[in-house]
Amino acid sequence: MTTSFKRVIVSYGSQSGNSQRLAQSLTETAFSTTLHLELVALNHLDPHTIDDDDLLLVITSTFGDGEPPANADDFIEQLQRSQTLSHFKYAVFGLGDVAYPHFCQFAKTLDAALQQSGAIRAINRVDADTHYQQFFKQWLTTLDALLAGDMQIGLNLALQVTPYSEQQPHLASICSIEKLNTGDSPVYQVDIDISDSGMHYRAGDLLYVLVDDDQVLLRQLADWFADDRAINVFANKELRSLNKALLRTLAKKSACASLKNKLKLSNKAMLAEYLYPRDLLDVLNDVSAEGAADNHFISIDELADALSSRSPRAYSIASCAKMYPEKVSLCIREVAYEFANRQHFGSASYQLSNAVAGQKIKVYTRSNPEFQLPELLQAGVIMIGAGTGVAPYIGFLQQLSQQQPHAENCSNLLFFGERYQQYDYLYQSQLQQWQKQKVLADVITTFSRDQPEKRYVQHALLEHGAQVWQLLQGGALLYVCGSRQNLAKAIDQALLQIAQVYGQLSLQQALDYLQNLYQNAVIRRDLY
Repeated sequence: MTTSFKRVIVSYGSQSGNSQRLAQSLTETAFSTTLHLELVALNHLDPHTIDDDDLLLVITSTFGDGEPPANADDFIEQLQRSQTLSHFKYAVFGLGDVAYPHFCQFAKTLDAALQQSGAIRAINRVDADTHYQQFFKQWLTTLDALLAGDMQIGLNLALQVTPYSEQQPHLASICSIEKLNTGDSPVYQVDIDISDSGMHYRAGDLLYVLVDDDQVLLRQLADWFADDRAINVFANKELRSLNKALLRTLAKKSACASLKNKLKLSNKAMLAEYLYPRDLLDVLNDVSAEGAADNHFISIDELADALSSRSPRAYSIASCAKMYPEKVSLCIREVAYEFANRQHFGSASYQLSNAVAGQKIKVYTRSNPEFQLPELLQAGVIMIGAGTGVAPYIGFLQQLSQQQPHAENCSNLLFFGERYQQYDYLYQSQLQQWQKQKVLADVITTFSRDQPEKRYVQHALLEHGAQVWQLLQGGALLYVCGSRQNLAKAIDQALLQIAQVYGQLSLQQALDYLQNLYQNAVIRRDLY
């Protein structure tokens, strides 16, 4: 096909090499036209040498606080000093991470500077996050049509990720809520509609949920102070996850010796055990009873200053965007219990578990690149999850069913632990179906309360140590998701034993081997 362009310049601004690699792949792409694509770093390109019949394609990241990458700063300075340039056409593909406040800022600055200098936008600017692959494919298709002579198609393209955040969340709708077990500790799958958000995610990423104030707890705090002003003053404050700075203030103001003792570094475990069931009102009652004659040891305003703002609650996403691009699934255990003669509820889990279809919630996603599957999986994966720690693996398995369906040599393993098989086998039918489809080689379950001695996933891991060792030697990746307190050390100890028994390593060699697995990202953890 013919093209109206005499020259196509592919230029990049890259700090870590990602944009450069993407630009290189662009020059190696087979387009409908046979026009040669020239590759050059932005700082090696003089904007005054670009002619009217040239096309400039820029792929660039943003560095730091919205600044240009190191190999693009001279180019933008030349551009901003120029009064006018040739009326050449251009397209900018921006790479960024929505976790940062100045998302794709340099791409936006460059786009504006090119237009101001007289260049003509041929394709609308792309603002892509860490999941840029799908955007890039669409951009290449648009670029191919542009090179073939369709000068309008690029101006119809809309590929811009909205940088949602705690300050600017997306107001999503709940699609459905499904109970996944019949046990005493209810677990639900909550599906959330993100079809109109522009959000993109990968299996293993996180969804943050901004919850509403607990009006019952605020009312109880107001009664404790005998002042209704507390309801407004403590709104949007963290009333459940209590930090040490707050506790030190309470200990000092109340002269509570036991709280001071718990705050010592040597009593870290004691403090964690103390705080586990308690919210702010429980601690106020405790320190008031022990360290002060009445409830006036601290004022409402003093306490408000010591309290942090309420944190969004993070959940591992239990779905894959390749299969479900318009929704996000969560696997949530409802937290509700009685303590100190009061009902206590999880800040987000209770609200989500008891929501109704159509209800609005504030959410945003964050990439979790250290806990994602590679695009090209070279070997099997070993997935270890306890309870709702199975959540990201549901997304993984959806992704694997798309990447490698019906693989006869499948070696993917899932170790899953819960309380009772009869009541708490989460996602049982789906997992068994993936086994039949050869997406999963095996699901190895352990249910802690089904026998006199409690058994957990680390015990199942040890029992299948020979298979785990063989997979690791073959290049498999190992993922761990669940409670940090229950899994972190237990899984490490199991892997050390496996290395010693099946790898015939000494203890020191096993320790070195485990450290190497972490350093090379063979072991990937999402612990909470």
